[in-house]
Amino acid sequence: MLSSYSFSFKVISHNLEYAFYKKNKLIWSFKIKDFIQKENGDFEGKGVYITNKEKGLKIWADRGFYKKNEDKFLLRKNVHLITFQYGEVYTEELLFFPEKNLILTDKEVLIIKEGFRIKGKGLIYEVDTGNFRVKEKAKVKLKL
Repeated sequence: MLSSYSFSFKVISHNLEYAFYKKNKLIWSFKIKDFIQKENGDFEGKGVYITNKEKGLKIWADRGFYKKNEDKFLLRKNVHLITFQYGEVYTEELLFFPEKNLILTDKEVLIIKEGFRIKGKGLIYEVDTGNFRVKEKAKVKLKL
């Protein structure tokens, strides 16, 4: 008699750190306080922190989800993006595509940089080209 059993598994970790290298060069790294990986490679976690030192980026959020087949992070709740060039971005949800070096959201954003604040809706940041723009309803407040 032959029988087959189907097993599913999860990887659960606390304070996980991961680094992605390309040609022996650190590209992206991330830390997650509470991490759960499903057998298809997708994962979710709490206390997500992503960095790219070369591009001057830091992203953190209360919650994060990664879809392996789409190479996409969905970051939610108290999302904070820091860029060297454009300042700090605050929002409630952010999509990040590591291979495309693309960051975007359709949610309300607040951008703070020395001397000004911008409020608006939606953001597109093409990391490789430096194209950074608020999609709509941008209001700028200058500090003199």
